[in-house]
Amino acid sequence: MATNNAALNFILKLTDQVSAPLGKVKMGFNELAEKGQKNITQMGIGLAGMVGAGVAINESLQPALEMNRALGEVASLGVAGDALDALNKKALQFSVAYGENARDFVASAYTIEGAIKGLTGSQLATFTNTSNLLAKATKGDAETMSAYLGTMYNTFKGQADAMGKSAWVEQLGGQTALAVQLFRTSGAQIGEAFKGAGGLATTAGVDLAEQMAILGTLSSTMDGGTAGGAYKAFFENVSGASEKLGMSFVDQQGKLLPMMDILDKLQGKFGDLSIEANGKALRDAFGGEAARLITTLMGDTGRLANGMEQLGKVRGLETAEQMAKAMVDPWQQFGAAVQALRIAFGQALIPLLTPLMERLTGIAGTLTRWLGLFPNIARVVGITVLAVLGLAGAIGAITFAVALAKTAWLALSAVWTIATAATWLFNAALWANPITWVVVGLIALGVAIGAAIIYWDEITAAIMNTAAFQWVSAQLTALSDWFSSMGGWSGMAKAAWDGIIAIFHKAINGLIAMLNKIPGVEIDAQFGAMPEMPGTGAAMTAVEQAERAQKAQATINDAIPSLSPQRANAVPPGGLLTSIQNNSNQNRGNHVEKVEIHTGKPMSPLELENMMSMAVGG
Repeated sequence: MATNNAALNFILKLTDQVSAPLGKVKMGFNELAEKGQKNITQMGIGLAGMVGAGVAINESLQPALEMNRALGEVASLGVAGDALDALNKKALQFSVAYGENARDFVASAYTIEGAIKGLTGSQLATFTNTSNLLAKATKGDAETMSAYLGTMYNTFKGQADAMGKSAWVEQLGGQTALAVQLFRTSGAQIGEAFKGAGGLATTAGVDLAEQMAILGTLSSTMDGGTAGGAYKAFFENVSGASEKLGMSFVDQQGKLLPMMDILDKLQGKFGDLSIEANGKALRDAFGGEAARLITTLMGDTGRLANGMEQLGKVRGLETAEQMAKAMVDPWQQFGAAVQALRIAFGQALIPLLTPLMERLTGIAGTLTRWLGLFPNIARVVGITVLAVLGLAGAIGAITFAVALAKTAWLALSAVWTIATAATWLFNAALWANPITWVVVGLIALGVAIGAAIIYWDEITAAIMNTAAFQWVSAQLTALSDWFSSMGGWSGMAKAAWDGIIAIFHKAINGLIAMLNKIPGVEIDAQFGAMPEMPGTGAAMTAVEQAERAQKAQATINDAIPSLSPQRANAVPPGGLLTSIQNNSNQNRGNHVEKVEIHTGKPMSPLELENMMSMAVGG
């Protein structure tokens, strides 16, 4: 006992010594994780605030910054400040009016300034506005229209300078938009046509409206480059054709006649050009490309004449503006207006923030220079920063690990709860099934039989020691004693008694045989011969009693095969039940060996026969 107490004390002491430090470690990790989480959250909030503020400021100023970058690109070409201010203002107005991007408006000015030199004041803004308006009206792009204006200006430079660059370009924009409308072409195709035609028509003194109408008519049946090439071929071959045909295509001043007049003369000369001979003569005089131009225009003179008339009336951008406004999307226009407002707001703040940004830039430059001059200091600073970040990362990792462990434990608890609930549901469904109760009954029966086998002695002892069993035994003993006091059994009573005992023995033996058929049950007990009747040994002599007893025993053994040939000599003191009870308490394997019958008076043959009949019938 002392040894057990010592072992128990050792285990408890060891547990205390281990659990206490472990508890402290656990609390330490939890506290570290909680503080780490709090600090990380605080750092995240602070960092988010700084980043959010920086992002908000940057996003609010971004449209203005992009606009200023585009203006800076244009300024790099040597554009004066007043021209940039006018360009910026025109860009904002255009974006609000037509729902386009102001930054793209300014970017297109770079192309115009590169193609047209010498634009001053508001001229750059006017050219840029015209190109973007044409792009909107003719479904083109500002880059293409800017290149187109540059080509047209270089082609009609004298006319443009004489008229004024701003007025000329606005007239050109209006005429181009109307040509697209009249001839169902595009601004890009008209630009290709003028590019292909070169400056020969302009050199010949042909008006811009006439050239636009001719190229527009040709562009209806051929691409812009082909139309321009055909128009160029006409001017190259018109003098030679005049000589071959003996016809003059110039006026008294030597200027080339308008196209409509030339077509009238050729129509009078050749007539129906669908006739092969007439067509061949025309081709021989003007060449293939020029002849194609003449044939196309002669087939659509009405459209050509109407185009020249209407284009000649254009003086500004009215037609282009109408076409552009018809394509404005209100939602896109509102978005462009908001963007323009942000640009204006940002451009007002940028000058205030520029000195601060310059100062911060200077500090960064100084630090960069110092780091280059003092590499060891740079290394120490770098290591320090890395160490701080590493510690922060380690705390974050611990916080993550603790949170992960708690989450895993929570998940396991949830799984255990679900599994328990599922088990309860399964058990409920199982007990609700009638088959389950049948199985449970069989199991209970098996358990009962097993318990009876294991605790057979205890069960029989408990039964025989009960007050009820003792009372029955006492009554039977009293009955036996009473019969004895009456002077013995009669022959008939003796036979009845023997039959009752035989029936009782057969029933007990049959029950034992049935129990032994159960697997695992083996009862080594059997009742054999009948007990001796009380009071039967007084009336016979010893010899007669022995002879009759042997005969009766032989007869009973033949009639009842299940009884053993060796029986007990007589009923024991206290009666048969008392003997059975005592034998059961001592050893349930004992059994009655033989039965001897003693009678008080000689039995007649009739009495013996009746007794045997009753015994056999029982």
